[in-house]
Amino acid sequence: MTEVLIVGTGLIGTSLGLALTRAGYAVTLTDVSPTNAALARDLGAGRLAAPGDRPDLVVVATPPDVTGDCVAQALADHPDAAVTDVASVKGIVQAALVARGAPVQRYCGSHPMAGRERSGAVSGRFDLFDGRAWVVTPSGDTRGDVRDLVARMARDVGAAVVVLDPERHDAAVAAVSHVPQ
Repeated sequence: MTEVLIVGTGLIGTSLGLALTRAGYAVTLTDVSPTNAALARDLGAGRLAAPGDRPDLVVVATPPDVTGDCVAQALADHPDAAVTDVASVKGIVQAALVARGAPVQRYCGSHPMAGRERSGAVSGRFDLFDGRAWVVTPSGDTRGDVRDLVARMARDVGAAVVVLDPERHDAAVAAVSHVPQ
């Protein structure tokens, strides 16, 4: 059974926990807010993370302005785990990791193209990713097994996986999402 730690229990993190739990994954949760993490747990998104947990995959589901720091911390805290994030920008995270000398071979960015008009754990849905694109953004340094694990997770929650390099992803998202807004 694949063990996944989700860092951040807002809409996306909680929805992912609900979907992964439904798909048979062992899910653990953490958040800077213990109240948010407990709410996600109570909704069925997983159990609270505990010392000694050894996830196979860490998913960072935090706001983009802290994603790079959280990914770097996850890589340091879980030296045997693959790490991904679900932020809407990829190049800046990759560049921050390279600048820090982080082990980028275990990192593969990703971005589910899903959301809602509401936020927070209470808005989480197990079917949020059904039929939605999930962009997997490996760099030239990403190990193949890490990329494959991230893609498998996305497929297992019902998403359609698209693979793009981080720069092409950011350009496409800027053109269709960020610029119009």
